[in-house]
Amino acid sequence: MPVGAALLSEEVAETISFGDHGSTYGGNLLACRAALHVMEQLVDGGLLAHVERVGRHMQKRLDAIAAAHPIVRQVRGAGLMWGLELTRDASPVVPAALSRGVIVNRTAETVVRLLPPLVITEEEIDEGLSGLEAALGAVESQGGAA
Repeated sequence: MPVGAALLSEEVAETISFGDHGSTYGGNLLACRAALHVMEQLVDGGLLAHVERVGRHMQKRLDAIAAAHPIVRQVRGAGLMWGLELTRDASPVVPAALSRGVIVNRTAETVVRLLPPLVITEEEIDEGLSGLEAALGAVESQGGAA
């Protein structure tokens, strides 16, 4: 359910009038109720605490993968939004990971982006990152294609 919102500083809010800012996905009742439910789950339902916990686990695993694979230049991110910056074009990693059951995408030329669902478990992270590590190994051993 798409929803749009804008947060403004008081200074900026004082300079605009009703109707100055519009959004394709802003303001409808169903979208706003869905957004409120998601926010309630994040804060009161423990989802944010879960993301912090499994995100730390994911970071440790990604750091270990980076240490073992010279193709990985840098690990960056937080929570469950991560990017692996590679030393070369990241395009071959996408199909190599997919063939191992892991969905990733390439952003910029050298970045593999990982955006798992917020409800992912540590066991699922381990399974997915094992597949990603195998994909990185295949790309390294084949000089760019897997």
